[in-house]
Amino acid sequence: MEPIDIQYKLKKRKITQKALALQIGVSPITISNVIIGERISDRVMRAVAAAIGEDHRKVFDWYYLQPPKRRTSKTASL
Repeated sequence: MEPIDIQYKLKKRKITQKALALQIGVSPITISNVIIGERISDRVMRAVAAAIGEDHRKVFDWYYLQPPKRRTSKTASL
């Protein structure tokens, strides 16, 4: 979902970024930065998605649906 779509859905539900920030204990700039993709925060992403009534994986698909960036196993392959 594009940032403009997220902002539209927040506005449609009459939820300001400032009010959402106060509710979850972060700054309004943090909310804005997460929405536009400058900052990554699972907690904030989930809160934004919940505020607009959508699944966080759908709202921030660019983050949640990407392949892993590195291997998680510390064992060397033989």
